[in-house]
Amino acid sequence: MTLKKKVETKSPFLSVGAEATIEKKKMLGKEIVVKTRVVKGYRHPQLDAPLRRERTSRESKMLHAAKKMGVLTPAVYLVDPATSTIYMEYVDAPRLKHVLLDKEVKNAEKLRLCHEFGKIISILHAHHLIHGDLTTSNVLVRKKKKTNGKNNANELVMIDFGLATFSHKIEDAAVDLVNLKKTFSATHSTMNGGWEAIQKGYLENGGAKNVLKQMNLVESRIRYA
Repeated sequence: MTLKKKVETKSPFLSVGAEATIEKKKMLGKEIVVKTRVVKGYRHPQLDAPLRRERTSRESKMLHAAKKMGVLTPAVYLVDPATSTIYMEYVDAPRLKHVLLDKEVKNAEKLRLCHEFGKIISILHAHHLIHGDLTTSNVLVRKKKKTNGKNNANELVMIDFGLATFSHKIEDAAVDLVNLKKTFSATHSTMNGGWEAIQKGYLENGGAKNVLKQMNLVESRIRYA
């Protein structure tokens, strides 16, 4: 599979969202990502600043925690609480969303990536880490370097842990999957077997069956609410 290079734009911002701006910069000759939580004018400054600092600190800790679990995440270089900014590794790779929507990518590879995504989620949940924003936009598909002259399968890098928390509740893990299923079904409605591959990867890598059972219960509550 050949991953398409992103088209460079004049804007340094990779993303400008309601919660944060994400900018690409250079530090010591190396490309990095700078994520800064924006000031919320509707909140009193004495409430807004501590909240942004807390969320920035928590996200950096979650990125580090996930990496210790064996999940690929961008390396965190520096956290500046005063400006609610995280300086981290720039991963030059397309989002899983775009790879799954790419008609030139073989379906077998798409299903493999979905399976891998499910495995990653199971690792996070096994360690009680709830991502909070599981979507195919928050996963990067990075091309592995050749080893021993052979091409390696592309690997997934998880990003955006801004809503991540630790929880031992099955309900929270189930809601994590419900939210993913909703966005996946909406974004990849024409892809056959994608969601099933995610579930299979989740279960085969130790994901709890009772989480999937609870996911179905949560879905039924939403459906009839």
